Amino acid sequence: MMVFPNKEMPKNEDCGSMQDAAVIVSKKLQLDRESIDLTSQLNVTSIYSSVSSGLNDDDYPVVEQLPIPLITDVRKVPLPPELVEQFGHMQCNCIMGIFPSIRRAWLTVDSDIFVWRYLDGDDLAYFDGLSETILSIALVQPKQGIFKEHIKYLLVLATPLDIVMLGVSFADGDINSEMRLLPDALFSLPSDGSYITNIVGSHNGRIFMGGRDGFLYEIAYQASGGWFSRKCNKINHSRSRLSFLVPSLLNVWLSEEDSISQLVVDDTRNILYTRSEKGTITVYDLGQDGWGMSCVAQSSLDSIRRRAVAIASGIEPSNLNELVHIAAVTLQESRQINLVAVTQAGVRLYFITCQPPTLPPQPTTPSTSPKQNLNINKFITRPSGLYLVHVRLPPGFTGSSVQRPTTVHSAHYNAGTLLLSSTTGDDGVLWCINNDMFAFDAMLRETKINFRLDGRSWAIAEVTNPPSPLSLAALPSDALPLPPPDPPIQVLQHIQTPPEYVIITAQGCHVFHKLRPVDQLRNLLNHFDPDSNTIHKFFQIYNQGEAACCCIILSSSFVPSDRILIDKAVAALMHHGGVALPKISTNQLPSSLAHHTMEPMSPISGTHRQSTLMRTPGGLPVISTPMPGSNPPPLSRDARSPQQHPQSPGQQPAVDPNQVTFYSERQEGVFKMFSRIVRPLWEGRLVEDFVISEAGKEKRIVVSRVDEGTISLVIDHLVSLRSFLSKHCLSQLPGREFSLHHHEHTIPRTLTHGYRTSDATIIAQQDAQRRQLEEAHILEIRSLKHLHSLCDQSIQVFGLWRLLLHHQIHVLYEALDKQAQPSLKLMTFSDVVLSGDTVCKALISALVGQYIDDHSTIDALSSQLRDICPNLYSPDDAICSKASELMSLARTSEAHHRSEQLHEAAKLFQQVAYSVNLPHVIQQYYAVRFYSGVVELCLLAAHKRDEEGLALRLYLSLSSGDEDVDPLVRKSYVARISCYKCITDMLDGLMVAAEGCLQSPSVPSQPGPPQPLINNENGVGNLTPEEAQHYAESCLQLALNSEDELFHITLYEWMLRMHLTTQLLKVSSPFVEPFLKRVASSQENNSTLFGSMGTDLLWQYYERTGQFMKAAEILVHLAEKPGSDRDLVKRIEYLSRAKMNSKSSTSHKSNRGKGQILQELEEKLEVAQIQLSTMENLKQLSEHEACEKLNFQLVDVTTLYSEFADPFQLAECKLSIVHCAGLHDPNLVEALWQNIIEHELSKSNNSDTSVLLQHKMVELTKRYMASQRYFPIEFVVGLLEKISCSRGWVLNWGVTCFLEARYSLSNLLNVYENVHSQKLDCWTTLGSPHHMLYVVNELISLFLDNPMKYLTHHQQRHPFLNRSLDALAVNLVELCSLPNPDEQVKQLIVRMRKTQASLENMQQRGR
Repeated sequence: MMVFPNKEMPKNEDCGSMQDAAVIVSKKLQLDRESIDLTSQLNVTSIYSSVSSGLNDDDYPVVEQLPIPLITDVRKVPLPPELVEQFGHMQCNCIMGIFPSIRRAWLTVDSDIFVWRYLDGDDLAYFDGLSETILSIALVQPKQGIFKEHIKYLLVLATPLDIVMLGVSFADGDINSEMRLLPDALFSLPSDGSYITNIVGSHNGRIFMGGRDGFLYEIAYQASGGWFSRKCNKINHSRSRLSFLVPSLLNVWLSEEDSISQLVVDDTRNILYTRSEKGTITVYDLGQDGWGMSCVAQSSLDSIRRRAVAIASGIEPSNLNELVHIAAVTLQESRQINLVAVTQAGVRLYFITCQPPTLPPQPTTPSTSPKQNLNINKFITRPSGLYLVHVRLPPGFTGSSVQRPTTVHSAHYNAGTLLLSSTTGDDGVLWCINNDMFAFDAMLRETKINFRLDGRSWAIAEVTNPPSPLSLAALPSDALPLPPPDPPIQVLQHIQTPPEYVIITAQGCHVFHKLRPVDQLRNLLNHFDPDSNTIHKFFQIYNQGEAACCCIILSSSFVPSDRILIDKAVAALMHHGGVALPKISTNQLPSSLAHHTMEPMSPISGTHRQSTLMRTPGGLPVISTPMPGSNPPPLSRDARSPQQHPQSPGQQPAVDPNQVTFYSERQEGVFKMFSRIVRPLWEGRLVEDFVISEAGKEKRIVVSRVDEGTISLVIDHLVSLRSFLSKHCLSQLPGREFSLHHHEHTIPRTLTHGYRTSDATIIAQQDAQRRQLEEAHILEIRSLKHLHSLCDQSIQVFGLWRLLLHHQIHVLYEALDKQAQPSLKLMTFSDVVLSGDTVCKALISALVGQYIDDHSTIDALSSQLRDICPNLYSPDDAICSKASELMSLARTSEAHHRSEQLHEAAKLFQQVAYSVNLPHVIQQYYAVRFYSGVVELCLLAAHKRDEEGLALRLYLSLSSGDEDVDPLVRKSYVARISCYKCITDMLDGLMVAAEGCLQSPSVPSQPGPPQPLINNENGVGNLTPEEAQHYAESCLQLALNSEDELFHITLYEWMLRMHLTTQLLKVSSPFVEPFLKRVASSQENNSTLFGSMGTDLLWQYYERTGQFMKAAEILVHLAEKPGSDRDLVKRIEYLSRAKMNSKSSTSHKSNRGKGQILQELEEKLEVAQIQLSTMENLKQLSEHEACEKLNFQLVDVTTLYSEFADPFQLAECKLSIVHCAGLHDPNLVEALWQNIIEHELSKSNNSDTSVLLQHKMVELTKRYMASQRYFPIEFVVGLLEKISCSRGWVLNWGVTCFLEARYSLSNLLNVYENVHSQKLDCWTTLGSPHHMLYVVNELISLFLDNPMKYLTHHQQRHPFLNRSLDALAVNLVELCSLPNPDEQVKQLIVRMRKTQASLENMQQRGR
């Protein structure tokens, strides 16, 4: 499926303007839908409170003095000459009639029947296959599924002996073509002695017959017979099932014969009525489905007459002596009135067949909601009786009337039109009575006309054209299944042709049409000037925009000969259409008028519309001073509600809620015309479900509620209306000047309350009136412009829908997103016009996608869409369609063609980068692995959607803490980020797919081919890991080549999230350093954004780019910054790294302070290491709180000593601190050494103590032996030897400690000699007064055992040999001089001499 640019639909007016116009259109539709029901016009509220009418002059207003025609000229068509001759051969019976459904007349002469077209007398057909006289005849609809398709009707003929059914067909299946009667009867059955007087058929094919015996019969026929039924038989519905037990002669003797004179079927309610010769009316219920039969009511003429006289007490009973006609009042005319009967005096009797307790009052004002109007459905039940509820007297019963219908012998009634045929001498008179001119009035008011006929009428028929598909109104979504009554002819006159009436006499056929209002205006304009008083009266009669609608219809004619008529119609509208009246505050009106709208005066005498209203030159009323004691004017049905509009684009006038603006007839008519044109579509759903059978299974598909033909008709009318609006309704100035002398009499004198005012006051009022007129006209022009926008948008939406229907809407529906499908089902046409741009684009996308999938070129389709709906399908959409077509071709093209097509498509998409739907285009790119195109298109789209760089400004301002953001800037930022996200999402998918090559092999979860690595939504589902890695690297490199700083920032953030820090540090871009600085800065306030990654990356970036001093500064800052995000070890590492970077710096500027910086770093590093040692010691003491303090910050030596080392008696740490601080205090140092040794001895008392202490002494000796101040060697040696002596450790234990620490052997010998020379008493106390001599001897022995280990060079050994021999000599002298030496001393002397001999031998060998 194709998706087009994400941009708002361009419109001539903003959406709010069209919404305002749509609100008015909805009100007009509601008014037309709530046309007054016949029940309300007759004031019928209950069967017990019936009323009469026709006695007032206002019931039949006098219009004869007005030259407004009501019917066309009567056309007389003589009988065909062949038929005139047949009258001379008549022997028994002759009948004439009309078949209105096939537009033919018929004549029976004895047993022959003749049928011909009554309009021209041609196509004469006859049937002479009967031998008996034809008594009655009818043309009926056949039942479905019984006869072949070419049989359109059944001709039923009744004779005294037989009833015959003939098949009727037409050449080419058209009733206007040649008629053919099948020579062989389809069915024939005996009449059984029944004299059939009337035959009628129902819509479902049932055939009813009335007999002279008063019985009701039915012909039941079926396709085939059975064991207990025949194919065709006659059923008597009037005779009891047990009547066969009574002889027929007795039946005749017991019953009074009353022939059935008329049968009427109401197909809308499934009710059958019969009228007998004596005036008895019988009601039969055919059942809810139309296939039942039960007699529910019967009323004799006497009972009807008594009831009628009671209702209309002033009527003579002689006017009710005979019923000449009955007619069904269908649901299309009334919900409650069911039947009307006509007497020989033309009196109409209205009946209902149900008995509700009280009929609901019908809506008489536009404020009634549609649901209130439709709730009366619950009163439409099956018939239960026959109740006379209204008596309507014909014209002529008022005191002012001199002519009335008399001796009526036949009549016809349908849809409010009554034809009465009477006889005057040898000629006939036909009365035509209807309420078309007053269809919207609350009470029934009718016009009348009569003319002479050539002879007595034999039959009257109404020929109606098939209803236009536009006449079927779309109901609101909450309407009940039962449709409302048909609206008046004014609502449908632009699409519905007027009915044709045919009266047949012995001289021929009289044909005429009832004129619609538009036909009446056409006739008037052909005889009068547009500015004549006659046309003015027409506008007065058809007020509230109805006359304006007629002008618009005439001006839309495409007939070349109507060119003059079109100009006249426009001129009439401009002259009599009036102008908008200014706002008049209801607070300033008198109480008698404050709550009434103004209704034009009627030129018809006797009408209740006469009022004390004055008029503008355009025919609209204004308020004048009422006469004392006069009544206020009645309420107008179409009260115009106040509408608020701005005065000008830059000025908003103050709106008073009590002010009312009256728009002109022109504005009313244009809005009504639009609402009536769109009536079949506007409030109806777009689609509905339809069940089809496919492969033996039912399948539910979506179909359009209306067909292409209906939409085409609506579009044609809307195009004409739009043209009319453009030419005649959008001018900024009215047709006439706003001069005061035209409107001076429109100033409401009620403002003065009848008192005269000064001239200055009058002038001020006139100036105010002029300004108000101008303002009212500006408001009206603005309203019409809104309607023009709505009309244009409707044409485009309807045109698009027609195009979609041509391409199978159910297929396009399936191509929509699952979220869009339910929305489409719920939408009405008005929803799509006003706010359906998203749905329209989705449907266009589906259509274009269908073309692309079928590998069809879309150039012609794009051109067609541009012509049909340029607001919905822009040039950018056409470019997207062409690019998508190239993308589709590229999928199946060879490599060299594929590359060309991809680049060409990319160029097209880049042309509309500002509005292109990036996610969908990217999916197309994914399908052909055009990943580089994604990067290029998204970057260009980001630039086009924010060419001023507002997004970067927003990012930088937010980074600096500025929270005040302009909505326009924020919109630009969101637009850019959405473009960037498309790139990062693609890179995400590629990176995830590339990770597949690093994963270890595993057992597949299911048999078959390997599964895609990730979902295809990212377009990489079919890539191998190697391919994904290649595309990812190339796209990343292409993205990094961009010069878009904000995109670099977005890309760098994505790289950080993907842990691509190495690749980020390799980026050579001027945007990297500022980005890393911002990340490091944001880390100060939000360490969770990227952790410490930002600051770490910054010093790594400086290291990589050779900016070592900047790296060192950041490292020092990281080390010294308190916080739990890095531990002490990491801080020491930072300091070490900073020291290394400082040494690596080669810039001249940095070399000047390099030495000082290095020294500071070394000192900080030394203190940090001591801090680490202190922390480790505290851990051993389980001092967690102190450890945390030391672990998450660096402290100075003073704090370290006073707050940690000293309070916790950490001697070793204190020694380190004293050494680091350079404090010289021999006593303190010796005390610390003693504490350290004693602390080590206190750790354990086992045999491992010597080993542990030795390891500690080796460590400390290595650390401090270079600094004599902090390593008192003689003190330490003496202390260690005392411990060794007291604990009985090996003699060379102490020597080994220092030698392992690589202390100088010569210096160590001197130290031991010096300690021995001190002659301390402690040795005697310890029981080994010559302990030091033993140790010295051991020291020299260690050297003799491995001289190369301690003194590697020969030059070093010779001085040591001499020094050792001297020491031994002195020590031997000392021992030998002792008086009375004990055995230990003697052994010691032996050892020393042995050592001395070894030294001398070594010395000898060395020479």
